[in-house]
Amino acid sequence: MKDKVDILIKGGTLLTMDMKGTIYDDGAIAVNEGKIVAVGKTASLEKNYSSEKVINAKRKAIMPGLIDTYGHSGHGLIGGFHHPRHGWPAGKLYWHATTDKWWYAEAQLAALERLRFGVTTGASIVGSTPARTDSPIFGIRNAEAYAKVGTKIVLGVGPPDIYIPHIQEWKGSFFENGEWVRKDFTYEDAMRNSIEIIEKWHMGADGRVRVALAPPYIFGRHTWTRYTHKYEPEHVPVMKEKALEFRALADKYKVQIHSHIFGDTIDWAVENFGRETVDKVLGPDVVIAHGNGLKQSEVDVIAANNASVASAPSTGENLWYGYAPLVELIDAGANCTITTDGSAPRFSFDLFKDISRAMWHQWIRYETQAVLPGGKALRMVTIDAAKALQMDHLTGSLETGKQADIILVDLNRPHLTPTTYVPHQLCFYTNGHDVDTTIIDGKIMMENSEVLSVDAQEVMDLARVEAQKAIDLIDLDEFRPSDEVFWHGSKYEEV
Repeated sequence: MKDKVDILIKGGTLLTMDMKGTIYDDGAIAVNEGKIVAVGKTASLEKNYSSEKVINAKRKAIMPGLIDTYGHSGHGLIGGFHHPRHGWPAGKLYWHATTDKWWYAEAQLAALERLRFGVTTGASIVGSTPARTDSPIFGIRNAEAYAKVGTKIVLGVGPPDIYIPHIQEWKGSFFENGEWVRKDFTYEDAMRNSIEIIEKWHMGADGRVRVALAPPYIFGRHTWTRYTHKYEPEHVPVMKEKALEFRALADKYKVQIHSHIFGDTIDWAVENFGRETVDKVLGPDVVIAHGNGLKQSEVDVIAANNASVASAPSTGENLWYGYAPLVELIDAGANCTITTDGSAPRFSFDLFKDISRAMWHQWIRYETQAVLPGGKALRMVTIDAAKALQMDHLTGSLETGKQADIILVDLNRPHLTPTTYVPHQLCFYTNGHDVDTTIIDGKIMMENSEVLSVDAQEVMDLARVEAQKAIDLIDLDEFRPSDEVFWHGSKYEEV
């Protein structure tokens, strides 16, 4: 007698991403009640399992769903608005032209985009830097949207930085009774709102929604070459107090800390806060966004504390700080991931595109292609990424007992023909549009490139409507370059 299962996928090139890097050329996987019950050769699983739902994966790669450890909410509705000199309108638009419905529409769109690109789990900070937590409603709407679409999310919330003025004034605009009203808020208000979001939504939607504390710069930001802010001596004890407060809250609510850290930051914190404080704040539940320009001394501190680094190969920090030292971090024993930092101003949530880019950055640093192998890079968007989000016991690899987060990549495409060495083809040739099927917790969310969990057209229509409402309120002409320099020049003028 064969055991009946909910789904049987068979006949594909199956990458387990287990510790041995096991690949089955004619692989199969059995799924029942949201979990993986068997992985192996097709012939073996066909002898032992039967299902009313059989997916033929011939000429497809079967692999764990991708995990994007760093991104932003809000960016999906302002893609394309960017000028190399003027920047982009995220801050002003987010704080003074958006409603909770706008945030819901954007989060739905982001979740849909990720689902379509095979990203089964993603992290998102609510807004740019800082997160918009002048009210809990924005984070709540994000959680609701991701829960509806069905992808997994780690939602970052937290107050603005008290010393870096990413917002011109501590005010947020709300559309009430037919008019826009600006309301004051404080650091303490934002912290209370963040805790409210944690209490309402952490581990919500059957565990698919998690919440993290996301202070913009937990140890400050010191060496951004295009930002001249300097900390005064009286700032240091306050910054130390706030960093320790985040650690205490993370421990109390059992949530992660997700924060930006760049070169010189950890050295500065060790000198000004003390190594004991730095070690207390860091830990395996900390995700460091970017990590560009880290010194070896800082690499050693990160590795000693088992923190994770979410490298973003597509973002501008690579120009300002230099590339993240992934090779040194990995050699030191730190956990590293590749991430999109999506979406916008110049990139999407297509995590496949960033795999080879991250590899190229290390090749440039070392002037050889013999660093950061493709297999390790694939682990950095699957099982290593799951470890960064403290979910590797649940997802990130195709192993018996884990949650069935699975994607199928269509190899029957001109740019993926013939099938040669699939891991390298996934690293260098595949893009998000090649994803054919997305399964999350054993539920088929997309099959044959058709999204099943939501009406994709309705999601996009709502996004267009809400985006236009906000765009109509802000003068965006400076972010639409269309002069002679744009079409014919070699460079933009300094401003």
